[in-house]
Amino acid sequence: MIEELHIRGLGVIDDTSLVLAPGLTVVTGETGAGKTMIVTALQLLLGARASSELVRRGRDAAVIEAVLRVPAAPHTPHLDQGDEGADDVGPADPEDRADRDAAEAIAELWGLAEDGVLIVSREIPASGRSRARVGGRLVPTSLLATLLGPHIEVHGQHEHIRLEQPAVQRRLLDAYAGPEHAEVLERYRAAHAAWVAAERRHRLLREDAQARVRRLEMLRAEAAEIDAAQLDPERDATVDQDIERLANADALRASVDAASSAAGSSGALESIGAAVAALRRAPVEDPALTAIGERLSALSRDLSDVVADLVTYGVDIDADESRLDTLQSRKRELTALMRRYGASIEAILGHRAAVAAELRELEDLEGDAEGIAEAVGRARTGLLAVGTELSASRVVAAGRLAAAVGTHLAALGLEHAVLDVTVDPDQTPGPEGTDRIEFLLAANPGEPAARLSDGASGGERSRVALALEVVLSAGHDRGVLVFDEVDAGVGGSTALAVGEKMARLAAGGGGARQVLCVTHLAQVAAFADAHHVVEKSVQDARTVTTVRRVDDDARVAELSRMLGGEATAQAGLEHARGLLHAAQDRRVA
Repeated sequence: MIEELHIRGLGVIDDTSLVLAPGLTVVTGETGAGKTMIVTALQLLLGARASSELVRRGRDAAVIEAVLRVPAAPHTPHLDQGDEGADDVGPADPEDRADRDAAEAIAELWGLAEDGVLIVSREIPASGRSRARVGGRLVPTSLLATLLGPHIEVHGQHEHIRLEQPAVQRRLLDAYAGPEHAEVLERYRAAHAAWVAAERRHRLLREDAQARVRRLEMLRAEAAEIDAAQLDPERDATVDQDIERLANADALRASVDAASSAAGSSGALESIGAAVAALRRAPVEDPALTAIGERLSALSRDLSDVVADLVTYGVDIDADESRLDTLQSRKRELTALMRRYGASIEAILGHRAAVAAELRELEDLEGDAEGIAEAVGRARTGLLAVGTELSASRVVAAGRLAAAVGTHLAALGLEHAVLDVTVDPDQTPGPEGTDRIEFLLAANPGEPAARLSDGASGGERSRVALALEVVLSAGHDRGVLVFDEVDAGVGGSTALAVGEKMARLAAGGGGARQVLCVTHLAQVAAFADAHHVVEKSVQDARTVTTVRRVDDDARVAELSRMLGGEATAQAGLEHARGLLHAAQDRRVA
Protein backbone atom coordinates (compact mmCIF):
# COMPACT_ATOMS: atom_id res chain seq x y z
CA MET A 1 0.00 0.00 0.00
CA ILE A 2 1.20 3.53 -0.81
CA GLU A 3 1.05 5.72 2.28
CA GLU A 4 2.48 8.86 0.68
CA LEU A 5 3.51 9.97 -2.80
CA HIS A 6 5.89 12.91 -3.17
CA ILE A 7 6.51 14.47 -6.60
CA ARG A 8 9.06 17.19 -7.29
CA GLY A 9 9.98 18.85 -10.60
CA LEU A 10 7.84 16.63 -12.85
CA GLY A 11 6.12 18.44 -15.73
CA VAL A 12 3.87 21.17 -14.37
CA ILE A 13 4.26 19.86 -10.80
CA ASP A 14 6.86 21.79 -8.84
CA ASP A 15 6.57 20.14 -5.43
CA THR A 16 3.55 18.31 -4.02
CA SER A 17 2.59 15.34 -1.88
CA LEU A 18 -0.42 13.03 -1.62
CA VAL A 19 -1.19 11.18 1.59
CA LEU A 20 -3.09 8.04 0.61
CA ALA A 21 -5.12 5.42 2.48
CA PRO A 22 -6.99 2.21 1.66
CA GLY A 23 -10.21 2.54 -0.30
CA LEU A 24 -11.16 4.56 -3.36
CA THR A 25 -9.19 7.78 -3.88
CA VAL A 26 -10.10 10.08 -6.77
CA VAL A 27 -8.01 12.83 -8.31
CA THR A 28 -9.85 15.59 -10.15
CA GLY A 29 -9.08 19.02 -11.56
CA GLU A 30 -9.34 21.23 -14.60
CA THR A 31 -8.08 19.96 -17.93
CA GLY A 32 -4.33 20.61 -18.18
CA ALA A 33 -3.87 21.02 -14.44
CA GLY A 34 -1.54 18.01 -14.27
CA LYS A 35 -3.73 15.14 -13.07
CA THR A 36 -2.15 12.66 -15.41
CA MET A 37 1.32 13.55 -14.08
CA ILE A 38 0.39 11.72 -10.90
CA VAL A 39 -0.18 8.56 -12.92
CA THR A 40 3.03 9.23 -14.86
CA ALA A 41 4.89 9.45 -11.54
CA LEU A 42 3.57 6.04 -10.50
CA GLN A 43 4.51 4.55 -13.87
CA LEU A 44 8.05 5.89 -13.44
CA LEU A 45 8.20 4.23 -10.02
CA LEU A 46 7.27 1.00 -11.77
CA GLY A 47 10.29 1.35 -14.06
CA ALA A 48 8.70 3.01 -17.11
CA ARG A 49 11.03 4.62 -19.62
CA ALA A 50 11.96 8.14 -18.54
CA SER A 51 12.63 11.22 -20.65
CA SER A 52 14.47 14.37 -19.65
CA GLU A 53 11.57 16.27 -21.25
CA LEU A 54 9.53 15.36 -18.16
CA VAL A 55 11.81 17.48 -15.96
CA ARG A 56 10.31 20.85 -15.06
CA ARG A 57 12.18 23.80 -16.52
CA GLY A 58 14.53 25.25 -13.93
CA ARG A 59 14.91 21.95 -12.06
CA ASP A 60 18.03 19.80 -12.19
CA ALA A 61 15.95 16.66 -11.91
CA ALA A 62 12.48 15.27 -11.38
CA VAL A 63 12.13 13.15 -8.23
CA ILE A 64 9.32 10.78 -7.30
CA GLU A 65 9.27 9.19 -3.86
CA ALA A 66 6.76 6.73 -2.45
CA VAL A 67 6.38 5.61 1.13
CA LEU A 68 5.18 2.00 0.93
CA ARG A 69 3.66 -0.18 3.61
CA VAL A 70 5.32 -3.55 3.05
CA PRO A 71 2.80 -6.31 2.23
CA ALA A 72 2.45 -9.17 4.69
CA ALA A 73 3.84 -11.64 2.13
CA PRO A 74 6.10 -9.74 -0.29
CA HIS A 75 6.06 -11.17 -3.78
CA THR A 76 9.19 -12.90 -5.04
CA PRO A 77 9.53 -13.06 -8.82
CA HIS A 78 8.51 -15.99 -10.92
CA LEU A 79 8.83 -16.16 -14.66
CA ASP A 80 6.57 -13.59 -16.25
CA GLN A 81 4.94 -14.24 -19.58
CA GLY A 82 6.64 -11.25 -21.09
CA ASP A 83 5.30 -8.37 -23.13
CA GLU A 84 3.34 -8.35 -26.32
CA GLY A 85 5.08 -10.58 -28.82
CA ALA A 86 6.05 -13.09 -26.14
CA ASP A 87 4.76 -15.79 -28.46
CA ASP A 88 8.02 -15.43 -30.36
CA VAL A 89 10.24 -16.65 -27.54
CA GLY A 90 10.63 -20.05 -25.95
CA PRO A 91 9.60 -20.85 -22.41
CA ALA A 92 12.04 -20.18 -19.63
CA ASP A 93 12.97 -22.57 -16.85
CA PRO A 94 11.48 -21.50 -13.49
CA GLU A 95 14.59 -22.87 -11.81
CA ASP A 96 16.87 -20.75 -13.98
CA ARG A 97 19.69 -19.24 -11.98
CA ALA A 98 18.87 -15.71 -13.10
CA ASP A 99 15.38 -16.01 -11.65
CA ARG A 100 16.69 -17.33 -8.35
CA ASP A 101 19.11 -14.40 -8.19
CA ALA A 102 16.25 -11.99 -8.89
CA ALA A 103 14.13 -13.57 -6.15
CA GLU A 104 16.97 -13.22 -3.67
CA ALA A 105 17.51 -9.59 -4.68
CA ILE A 106 13.82 -8.73 -4.23
CA ALA A 107 13.67 -10.45 -0.84
CA GLU A 108 16.74 -8.47 0.22
CA LEU A 109 15.16 -5.18 -0.91
CA TRP A 110 11.93 -5.84 1.01
CA GLY A 111 14.18 -6.54 3.98
CA LEU A 112 15.37 -2.92 3.91
CA ALA A 113 12.00 -1.80 5.29
CA GLU A 114 11.98 -0.17 8.72
CA ASP A 115 8.93 -0.67 10.92
CA GLY A 116 7.13 -2.13 7.92
CA VAL A 117 7.76 0.95 5.75
CA LEU A 118 9.92 1.08 2.63
CA ILE A 119 10.83 4.23 0.67
CA VAL A 120 11.22 3.85 -3.10
CA SER A 121 12.40 6.73 -5.29
CA ARG A 122 13.14 7.49 -8.93
CA GLU A 123 15.21 10.46 -10.08
CA ILE A 124 15.17 11.67 -13.69
CA PRO A 125 17.95 14.24 -14.27
CA ALA A 126 17.67 16.99 -16.86
CA SER A 127 20.67 15.34 -18.51
CA GLY A 128 22.08 11.87 -17.93
CA ARG A 129 20.63 8.54 -16.88
CA SER A 130 17.85 8.13 -14.37
CA ARG A 131 18.49 6.52 -10.99
CA ALA A 132 16.35 4.40 -8.69
CA ARG A 133 16.68 3.81 -4.97
CA VAL A 134 14.99 1.34 -2.65
CA GLY A 135 15.43 1.92 1.06
CA GLY A 136 18.19 4.38 0.20
CA ARG A 137 20.11 1.80 -1.86
CA LEU A 138 20.80 2.38 -5.55
CA VAL A 139 19.23 -0.36 -7.68
CA PRO A 140 18.85 -0.94 -11.43
CA THR A 141 15.73 0.79 -12.75
CA SER A 142 14.60 -2.50 -14.28
CA LEU A 143 14.32 -3.97 -10.78
CA LEU A 144 11.49 -1.58 -9.87
CA ALA A 145 8.98 -3.43 -12.05
CA THR A 146 9.95 -6.75 -10.46
CA LEU A 147 9.71 -5.29 -6.95
CA LEU A 148 6.49 -3.27 -7.29
CA GLY A 149 4.74 -4.74 -10.33
CA PRO A 150 3.05 -7.57 -8.41
CA HIS A 151 1.56 -5.02 -5.98
CA ILE A 152 0.76 -1.96 -8.12
CA GLU A 153 -1.12 -2.06 -11.44
CA VAL A 154 -1.64 1.03 -13.62
CA HIS A 155 -4.38 1.26 -16.28
CA GLY A 156 -3.78 4.19 -18.60
CA GLN A 157 -6.15 6.31 -20.68
CA HIS A 158 -5.68 4.10 -23.73
CA GLU A 159 -5.83 0.75 -21.96
CA HIS A 160 -8.39 -0.51 -24.48
CA ILE A 161 -5.77 -0.25 -27.24
CA ARG A 162 -3.47 -2.66 -25.41
CA LEU A 163 -6.39 -4.98 -24.71
CA GLU A 164 -7.07 -5.29 -28.43
CA GLN A 165 -3.83 -7.20 -28.99
CA PRO A 166 -4.23 -11.01 -29.28
CA ALA A 167 -1.19 -11.77 -27.09
CA VAL A 168 -2.61 -9.60 -24.31
CA GLN A 169 -6.05 -11.19 -24.66
CA ARG A 170 -4.50 -14.64 -24.34
CA ARG A 171 -2.66 -13.68 -21.14
CA LEU A 172 -5.80 -12.13 -19.67
CA LEU A 173 -7.79 -15.30 -20.35
CA ASP A 174 -5.04 -17.44 -18.82
CA ALA A 175 -4.91 -15.19 -15.76
CA TYR A 176 -8.68 -15.50 -15.31
CA ALA A 177 -8.78 -19.28 -15.82
CA GLY A 178 -7.45 -20.14 -12.37
CA PRO A 179 -4.73 -22.30 -10.76
CA GLU A 180 -5.68 -25.64 -12.36
CA HIS A 181 -5.43 -24.03 -15.78
CA ALA A 182 -2.07 -22.52 -14.78
CA GLU A 183 -0.80 -26.03 -14.01
CA VAL A 184 -1.86 -27.25 -17.48
CA LEU A 185 -0.18 -24.22 -19.04
CA GLU A 186 3.09 -25.00 -17.22
CA ARG A 187 2.96 -28.61 -18.46
CA TYR A 188 2.41 -27.34 -21.99
CA ARG A 189 5.40 -25.02 -21.73
CA ALA A 190 7.58 -27.89 -20.55
CA ALA A 191 6.32 -30.10 -23.41
CA HIS A 192 7.00 -27.31 -25.90
CA ALA A 193 10.54 -26.91 -24.59
CA ALA A 194 11.14 -30.65 -25.01
CA TRP A 195 9.76 -30.56 -28.55
CA VAL A 196 11.92 -27.55 -29.48
CA ALA A 197 15.02 -29.33 -28.14
CA ALA A 198 14.20 -32.51 -30.11
CA GLU A 199 13.57 -30.50 -33.27
CA ARG A 200 16.91 -28.76 -32.83
CA ARG A 201 18.74 -32.08 -32.61
CA HIS A 202 16.88 -33.30 -35.67
CA ARG A 203 17.72 -30.12 -37.58
CA LEU A 204 21.39 -30.52 -36.72
CA LEU A 205 21.21 -34.05 -38.04
CA ARG A 206 19.78 -32.85 -41.36
CA GLU A 207 22.44 -30.21 -41.83
CA ASP A 208 25.28 -30.71 -44.32
CA ALA A 209 27.01 -33.97 -43.36
CA GLN A 210 30.39 -32.71 -44.59
CA ALA A 211 30.16 -29.64 -42.38
CA ARG A 212 29.38 -31.86 -39.41
CA VAL A 213 32.35 -34.10 -40.22
CA ARG A 214 34.65 -31.07 -40.46
CA ARG A 215 33.37 -29.84 -37.12
CA LEU A 216 33.94 -33.26 -35.54
CA GLU A 217 37.51 -33.37 -36.86
CA MET A 218 38.24 -29.89 -35.53
CA LEU A 219 36.79 -30.66 -32.08
CA ARG A 220 38.69 -33.93 -31.85
CA ALA A 221 41.93 -32.15 -32.77
CA GLU A 222 41.35 -29.52 -30.10
CA ALA A 223 40.58 -32.18 -27.50
CA ALA A 224 43.70 -34.15 -28.43
CA GLU A 225 45.93 -31.08 -28.24
CA ILE A 226 44.62 -30.10 -24.80
CA ASP A 227 44.78 -33.68 -23.51
CA ALA A 228 48.36 -34.08 -24.73
CA ALA A 229 49.40 -31.11 -22.61
CA GLN A 230 48.28 -32.96 -19.44
CA LEU A 231 47.36 -29.71 -17.72
CA ASP A 232 47.66 -29.55 -13.94
CA PRO A 233 46.32 -26.30 -12.42
CA GLU A 234 48.48 -26.66 -9.30
CA ARG A 235 51.75 -27.66 -11.01
CA ASP A 236 51.44 -25.32 -13.97
CA ALA A 237 50.56 -22.38 -11.74
CA THR A 238 54.21 -22.25 -10.50
CA VAL A 239 55.95 -22.45 -13.87
CA ASP A 240 56.79 -18.74 -14.00
CA GLN A 241 58.09 -18.79 -10.43
CA ASP A 242 60.21 -21.90 -11.05
CA ILE A 243 61.72 -20.39 -14.21
CA GLU A 244 62.67 -17.21 -12.40
CA ARG A 245 64.25 -19.20 -9.57
CA LEU A 246 66.38 -21.36 -11.86
CA ALA A 247 67.39 -18.43 -14.07
CA ASN A 248 68.74 -16.59 -11.01
CA ALA A 249 70.12 -19.59 -9.12
CA ASP A 250 73.67 -18.23 -8.55
CA ALA A 251 72.52 -14.85 -7.24
CA LEU A 252 69.84 -16.51 -5.11
CA ARG A 253 72.40 -18.91 -3.59
CA ALA A 254 74.74 -16.01 -2.81
CA SER A 255 71.94 -14.17 -1.00
CA VAL A 256 71.02 -17.26 1.03
CA ASP A 257 74.66 -17.96 1.96
CA ALA A 258 75.15 -14.36 3.10
CA ALA A 259 72.01 -14.49 5.21
CA SER A 260 73.00 -17.84 6.71
CA SER A 261 76.47 -16.58 7.60
CA ALA A 262 75.16 -13.39 9.19
CA ALA A 263 72.60 -15.25 11.27
CA GLY A 264 74.59 -18.41 11.97
CA SER A 265 76.99 -19.61 14.64
CA SER A 266 79.61 -17.05 13.75
CA GLY A 267 77.07 -14.21 13.58
CA ALA A 268 73.90 -13.21 15.33
CA LEU A 269 73.35 -16.67 16.81
CA GLU A 270 76.73 -16.54 18.58
CA SER A 271 75.99 -13.06 19.99
CA ILE A 272 72.58 -14.09 21.32
CA GLY A 273 74.16 -17.21 22.91
CA ALA A 274 76.74 -15.03 24.68
CA ALA A 275 73.93 -12.79 25.97
CA VAL A 276 72.05 -15.81 27.35
CA ALA A 277 75.22 -17.06 29.11
CA ALA A 278 75.90 -13.64 30.61
CA LEU A 279 72.44 -13.43 32.15
CA ARG A 280 72.80 -16.90 33.62
CA ARG A 281 75.93 -15.72 35.47
CA ALA A 282 74.08 -12.84 37.11
CA PRO A 283 74.79 -12.80 40.90
CA VAL A 284 71.15 -12.03 41.82
CA GLU A 285 68.03 -14.06 41.03
CA ASP A 286 65.61 -11.44 39.74
CA PRO A 287 62.29 -12.68 38.21
CA ALA A 288 62.27 -9.84 35.65
CA LEU A 289 65.81 -10.66 34.55
CA THR A 290 64.97 -14.36 34.43
CA ALA A 291 62.04 -13.61 32.09
CA ILE A 292 64.32 -11.62 29.79
CA GLY A 293 66.74 -14.52 29.76
CA GLU A 294 63.99 -16.93 28.76
CA ARG A 295 62.97 -14.63 25.89
CA LEU A 296 66.60 -14.54 24.68
CA SER A 297 66.78 -18.34 24.89
CA ALA A 298 63.58 -18.65 22.82
CA LEU A 299 64.97 -16.17 20.30
CA SER A 300 68.14 -18.25 20.08
CA ARG A 301 66.15 -21.41 19.37
CA ASP A 302 64.01 -19.66 16.70
CA LEU A 303 67.08 -18.19 15.04
CA SER A 304 68.73 -21.60 15.06
CA ASP A 305 65.70 -23.02 13.21
CA VAL A 306 65.82 -20.16 10.68
CA VAL A 307 69.52 -20.80 10.02
CA ALA A 308 68.78 -24.51 9.48
CA ASP A 309 66.00 -23.64 7.00
CA LEU A 310 68.33 -21.28 5.14
CA VAL A 311 70.95 -24.05 4.84
CA THR A 312 68.32 -26.49 3.54
CA TYR A 313 67.00 -23.91 1.04
CA GLY A 314 70.56 -23.23 -0.18
CA VAL A 315 71.24 -26.92 -0.70
CA ASP A 316 68.06 -27.22 -2.86
CA ILE A 317 69.17 -24.39 -5.16
CA ASP A 318 70.42 -25.98 -8.32
CA ALA A 319 71.38 -24.15 -11.51
CA ASP A 320 69.99 -27.00 -13.62
CA GLU A 321 70.11 -25.82 -17.24
CA SER A 322 68.24 -28.90 -18.41
CA ARG A 323 65.43 -28.28 -15.92
CA LEU A 324 65.31 -24.62 -16.97
CA ASP A 325 64.99 -25.59 -20.64
CA THR A 326 62.15 -27.99 -19.76
CA LEU A 327 60.26 -25.30 -17.85
CA GLN A 328 60.71 -22.71 -20.59
CA SER A 329 59.40 -25.22 -23.14
CA ARG A 330 56.39 -25.82 -20.87
CA LYS A 331 55.82 -22.07 -20.65
CA ARG A 332 55.73 -21.77 -24.45
CA GLU A 333 53.29 -24.68 -24.65
CA LEU A 334 50.97 -23.11 -22.08
CA THR A 335 51.16 -19.71 -23.78
CA ALA A 336 50.16 -21.25 -27.12
CA LEU A 337 47.20 -23.04 -25.51
CA MET A 338 46.07 -19.87 -23.74
CA ARG A 339 46.23 -17.92 -26.98
CA ARG A 340 43.86 -20.41 -28.61
CA TYR A 341 41.57 -21.61 -25.84
CA GLY A 342 41.54 -19.25 -22.88
CA ALA A 343 43.47 -16.81 -20.72
CA SER A 344 44.14 -19.29 -17.88
CA ILE A 345 44.59 -23.00 -17.19
CA GLU A 346 41.04 -23.07 -15.81
CA ALA A 347 39.69 -21.43 -18.98
CA ILE A 348 41.45 -23.99 -21.18
CA LEU A 349 40.01 -26.85 -19.14
CA GLY A 350 36.57 -25.20 -19.36
CA HIS A 351 36.93 -25.09 -23.15
CA ARG A 352 37.91 -28.76 -23.09
CA ALA A 353 34.71 -29.60 -21.20
CA ALA A 354 32.64 -27.66 -23.75
CA VAL A 355 34.38 -29.49 -26.58
CA ALA A 356 33.59 -32.81 -24.92
CA ALA A 357 29.92 -31.89 -24.59
CA GLU A 358 29.63 -30.86 -28.23
CA LEU A 359 31.52 -33.94 -29.35
CA ARG A 360 29.10 -36.16 -27.46
CA GLU A 361 26.14 -34.38 -29.06
CA LEU A 362 27.52 -34.63 -32.61
CA GLU A 363 28.61 -38.24 -32.15
CA ASP A 364 25.17 -39.06 -30.77
CA LEU A 365 23.68 -37.44 -33.86
CA GLU A 366 25.81 -39.64 -36.05
CA GLY A 367 24.84 -42.81 -34.22
CA ASP A 368 21.21 -42.20 -33.34
CA ALA A 369 19.59 -40.65 -36.40
CA GLU A 370 16.58 -42.95 -36.29
CA GLY A 371 16.16 -42.55 -32.54
CA ILE A 372 16.20 -38.77 -32.85
CA ALA A 373 13.49 -38.78 -35.50
CA GLU A 374 11.36 -40.97 -33.24
CA ALA A 375 12.02 -38.63 -30.30
CA VAL A 376 10.74 -35.69 -32.35
CA GLY A 377 7.55 -37.59 -33.12
CA ARG A 378 7.01 -38.54 -29.49
CA ALA A 379 7.69 -34.98 -28.32
CA ARG A 380 5.22 -33.54 -30.84
CA THR A 381 2.56 -36.10 -29.91
CA GLY A 382 2.95 -35.24 -26.24
CA LEU A 383 2.89 -31.52 -27.05
CA LEU A 384 -0.32 -31.77 -29.05
CA ALA A 385 -1.98 -33.87 -26.33
CA VAL A 386 -1.35 -31.33 -23.60
CA GLY A 387 -2.12 -28.58 -26.13
CA THR A 388 -5.57 -30.09 -26.63
CA GLU A 389 -6.06 -30.16 -22.86
CA LEU A 390 -4.95 -26.52 -22.64
CA SER A 391 -7.33 -25.49 -25.42
CA ALA A 392 -10.26 -27.23 -23.71
CA SER A 393 -9.45 -25.44 -20.46
CA ARG A 394 -9.33 -22.11 -22.30
CA VAL A 395 -12.69 -22.76 -23.94
CA VAL A 396 -14.31 -23.29 -20.52
CA ALA A 397 -12.61 -20.20 -19.09
CA ALA A 398 -13.60 -18.16 -22.15
CA GLY A 399 -17.28 -18.84 -21.54
CA ARG A 400 -17.00 -17.89 -17.88
CA LEU A 401 -15.04 -14.71 -18.67
CA ALA A 402 -17.51 -13.60 -21.36
CA ALA A 403 -20.44 -14.11 -18.98
CA ALA A 404 -18.75 -12.23 -16.14
CA VAL A 405 -17.83 -9.30 -18.38
CA GLY A 406 -21.32 -9.27 -19.90
CA THR A 407 -22.85 -8.68 -16.46
CA HIS A 408 -20.69 -5.59 -15.99
CA LEU A 409 -21.34 -4.33 -19.53
CA ALA A 410 -25.06 -4.24 -18.81
CA ALA A 411 -24.44 -2.18 -15.69
CA LEU A 412 -22.20 0.15 -17.71
CA GLY A 413 -24.96 1.04 -20.16
CA LEU A 414 -24.33 -1.63 -22.81
CA GLU A 415 -27.44 -3.69 -22.02
CA HIS A 416 -27.50 -5.45 -25.37
CA ALA A 417 -23.76 -5.85 -25.90
CA VAL A 418 -22.34 -9.37 -25.98
CA LEU A 419 -18.66 -10.17 -25.54
CA ASP A 420 -17.53 -13.35 -27.25
CA VAL A 421 -14.14 -14.81 -26.28
CA THR A 422 -13.12 -17.15 -29.10
CA VAL A 423 -10.48 -19.87 -28.89
CA ASP A 424 -9.08 -21.11 -32.21
CA PRO A 425 -6.91 -24.18 -31.44
CA ASP A 426 -5.75 -24.83 -35.00
CA GLN A 427 -2.58 -22.74 -34.86
CA THR A 428 1.09 -23.64 -35.10
CA PRO A 429 2.27 -24.80 -31.66
CA GLY A 430 3.96 -21.93 -29.87
CA PRO A 431 5.42 -21.60 -26.39
CA GLU A 432 1.98 -20.56 -25.04
CA GLY A 433 -0.22 -23.06 -26.82
CA THR A 434 -1.86 -23.82 -30.14
CA ASP A 435 -4.64 -21.27 -29.68
CA ARG A 436 -5.41 -17.86 -31.07
CA ILE A 437 -7.54 -15.93 -28.61
CA GLU A 438 -9.78 -13.09 -29.73
CA PHE A 439 -12.22 -10.86 -27.88
CA LEU A 440 -15.17 -10.03 -30.16
CA LEU A 441 -17.97 -7.60 -29.36
CA ALA A 442 -21.50 -7.45 -30.71
CA ALA A 443 -22.43 -3.98 -29.45
CA ASN A 444 -26.02 -3.93 -30.75
CA PRO A 445 -28.79 -6.52 -31.31
CA GLY A 446 -28.68 -8.13 -34.72
CA GLU A 447 -25.11 -7.00 -35.40
CA PRO A 448 -22.38 -9.61 -35.90
CA ALA A 449 -19.55 -9.80 -33.40
CA ALA A 450 -16.34 -8.10 -34.51
CA ARG A 451 -12.89 -7.45 -33.13
CA LEU A 452 -12.76 -4.65 -30.56
CA SER A 453 -10.61 -2.58 -32.92
CA ASP A 454 -13.12 -2.93 -35.78
CA GLY A 455 -16.67 -3.04 -34.45
CA ALA A 456 -16.79 -0.80 -31.38
CA SER A 457 -16.72 2.93 -30.77
CA GLY A 458 -14.15 4.51 -28.47
CA GLY A 459 -16.65 4.73 -25.63
CA GLU A 460 -17.72 1.11 -26.09
CA ARG A 461 -14.12 -0.07 -26.13
CA SER A 462 -13.40 1.90 -22.95
CA ARG A 463 -16.35 0.28 -21.19
CA VAL A 464 -15.33 -3.21 -22.34
CA ALA A 465 -11.82 -2.49 -21.05
CA LEU A 466 -13.19 -1.29 -17.74
CA ALA A 467 -15.45 -4.35 -17.38
CA LEU A 468 -12.49 -6.63 -18.12
CA GLU A 469 -10.35 -4.77 -15.60
CA VAL A 470 -13.04 -5.07 -12.93
CA VAL A 471 -13.45 -8.81 -13.52
CA LEU A 472 -9.72 -9.54 -13.69
CA SER A 473 -8.67 -7.18 -10.90
CA ALA A 474 -11.18 -8.73 -8.52
CA GLY A 475 -9.36 -12.03 -8.88
CA HIS A 476 -5.79 -10.97 -8.15
CA ASP A 477 -4.06 -9.77 -5.03
CA ARG A 478 -2.52 -6.50 -6.18
CA GLY A 479 -2.89 -4.01 -3.36
CA VAL A 480 -2.89 -0.86 -5.49
CA LEU A 481 -4.92 -0.31 -8.68
CA VAL A 482 -4.54 2.94 -10.61
CA PHE A 483 -7.01 4.07 -13.31
CA ASP A 484 -6.29 7.08 -15.49
CA GLU A 485 -9.55 8.36 -17.03
CA VAL A 486 -10.72 4.91 -18.09
CA ASP A 487 -14.22 6.37 -17.74
CA ALA A 488 -13.73 8.43 -20.90
CA GLY A 489 -16.72 8.34 -23.22
CA VAL A 490 -19.35 7.64 -20.56
CA GLY A 491 -21.71 9.83 -18.60
CA GLY A 492 -25.04 10.03 -16.81
CA SER A 493 -26.26 6.89 -15.09
CA THR A 494 -23.48 4.90 -16.73
CA ALA A 495 -20.96 7.13 -14.96
CA LEU A 496 -22.63 6.24 -11.66
CA ALA A 497 -22.20 2.57 -12.54
CA VAL A 498 -18.50 3.19 -13.23
CA GLY A 499 -18.14 4.85 -9.84
CA GLU A 500 -19.88 1.93 -8.17
CA LYS A 501 -17.55 -0.52 -9.92
CA MET A 502 -14.53 1.42 -8.65
CA ALA A 503 -15.92 1.41 -5.12
CA ARG A 504 -16.53 -2.34 -5.30
CA LEU A 505 -12.94 -2.89 -6.40
CA ALA A 506 -11.66 -0.78 -3.52
CA ALA A 507 -13.77 -2.75 -1.06
CA GLY A 508 -12.08 -5.97 -2.17
CA GLY A 509 -8.83 -7.34 -0.85
CA GLY A 510 -10.06 -7.52 2.72
CA GLY A 511 -10.29 -3.76 3.00
CA ALA A 512 -6.56 -3.29 2.37
CA ARG A 513 -6.77 -2.45 -1.34
CA GLN A 514 -6.17 1.02 -2.72
CA VAL A 515 -7.85 2.20 -5.90
CA LEU A 516 -6.57 5.51 -7.24
CA CYS A 517 -8.72 6.97 -10.04
CA VAL A 518 -8.02 10.07 -12.11
CA THR A 519 -11.43 11.16 -13.39
CA HIS A 520 -13.33 14.06 -14.92
CA LEU A 521 -16.72 12.67 -13.91
CA ALA A 522 -18.44 13.94 -10.78
CA GLN A 523 -20.55 10.77 -10.74
CA VAL A 524 -17.37 8.70 -10.25
CA ALA A 525 -15.75 11.12 -7.80
CA ALA A 526 -18.83 11.02 -5.58
CA PHE A 527 -18.09 7.39 -4.67
CA ALA A 528 -14.61 8.14 -3.31
CA ASP A 529 -13.39 7.59 0.22
CA ALA A 530 -10.86 10.39 -0.34
CA HIS A 531 -10.93 13.21 -2.89
CA HIS A 532 -7.85 15.16 -4.05
CA VAL A 533 -8.00 18.18 -6.35
CA VAL A 534 -5.18 19.15 -8.68
CA GLU A 535 -5.06 22.93 -9.15
CA LYS A 536 -2.98 25.11 -11.41
CA SER A 537 -1.99 28.67 -10.53
CA VAL A 538 0.60 31.27 -11.52
CA GLN A 539 3.29 32.19 -9.00
CA ASP A 540 6.18 34.49 -9.86
CA ALA A 541 5.25 34.30 -13.55
CA ARG A 542 5.48 30.46 -13.47
CA THR A 543 2.67 27.93 -13.66
CA VAL A 544 2.56 25.87 -10.48
CA THR A 545 0.43 22.76 -9.86
CA THR A 546 -0.57 21.77 -6.34
CA VAL A 547 -2.68 18.97 -4.90
CA ARG A 548 -5.01 19.33 -1.92
CA ARG A 549 -7.49 17.00 -0.27
CA VAL A 550 -11.05 18.27 -0.12
CA ASP A 551 -13.74 17.29 2.35
CA ASP A 552 -17.20 18.47 3.33
CA ASP A 553 -18.13 21.80 1.67
CA ALA A 554 -14.91 21.99 -0.35
CA ARG A 555 -15.66 18.58 -1.85
CA VAL A 556 -19.21 19.57 -2.66
CA ALA A 557 -17.89 22.70 -4.40
CA GLU A 558 -15.49 20.61 -6.52
CA LEU A 559 -18.28 18.20 -7.50
CA SER A 560 -20.42 21.20 -8.46
CA ARG A 561 -17.63 22.51 -10.69
CA MET A 562 -17.27 19.09 -12.32
CA LEU A 563 -21.03 19.01 -13.01
CA GLY A 564 -20.64 22.17 -15.03
CA GLY A 565 -22.08 24.58 -12.51
CA GLU A 566 -20.61 27.42 -10.52
CA ALA A 567 -18.65 26.15 -7.53
CA THR A 568 -20.50 28.65 -5.30
CA ALA A 569 -23.94 28.68 -6.96
CA GLN A 570 -26.60 27.32 -4.63
CA ALA A 571 -28.32 25.20 -7.28
CA GLY A 572 -25.03 23.59 -8.30
CA LEU A 573 -24.10 22.91 -4.69
CA GLU A 574 -27.46 21.29 -4.01
CA HIS A 575 -27.06 19.16 -7.12
CA ALA A 576 -23.58 18.09 -5.95
CA ARG A 577 -24.82 17.25 -2.45
CA GLY A 578 -27.62 15.16 -3.89
CA LEU A 579 -25.14 13.30 -6.09
CA LEU A 580 -22.84 12.70 -3.14
CA HIS A 581 -25.66 11.35 -0.99
CA ALA A 582 -26.93 9.14 -3.82
CA ALA A 583 -23.45 7.68 -4.34
CA GLN A 584 -23.02 6.97 -0.67
CA ASP A 585 -26.46 5.34 -0.53
CA ARG A 586 -25.52 3.08 -3.46
CA ARG A 587 -22.31 2.14 -1.68
CA VAL A 588 -24.20 1.16 1.43
CA ALA A 589 -26.73 -0.80 -0.63
